[in-house]
Amino acid sequence: MNEIKLDEIDKLIISKKIDQAQLELSKLGSEFHKNPEYLFLRSKIFYMNKLYYIAIDTLLIALEFKQEDKIYNLLGEIYATLGNQGLSEKILNPALRFEAVSSVKDMLTGIYKIS
Repeated sequence: MNEIKLDEIDKLIISKKIDQAQLELSKLGSEFHKNPEYLFLRSKIFYMNKLYYIAIDTLLIALEFKQEDKIYNLLGEIYATLGNQGLSEKILNPALRFEAVSSVKDMLTGIYKIS
């Protein structure tokens, strides 16, 4: 059920129905707040709305729960958009991404740190 709902929301995002996707995400309960797919979809919406830093923070939280290529890829894309091509390339490189993301986490004081 959860997977189906998240897939439907992803399809809304892909078809650029951002407001509807946001509404559907907001209907999901707090049990999703630690779901990496939910967090990834939230990040996609933040990114599309040019809320880059909250998208980054949300992706860093998602990586605390699951390390997936698509999370790293979106994170790398965001850093490229922000003009940090060097960091983007490191994050997109599977051999360098863990160290690159660890250094980002060490520098940031954001909400990604989960107690």
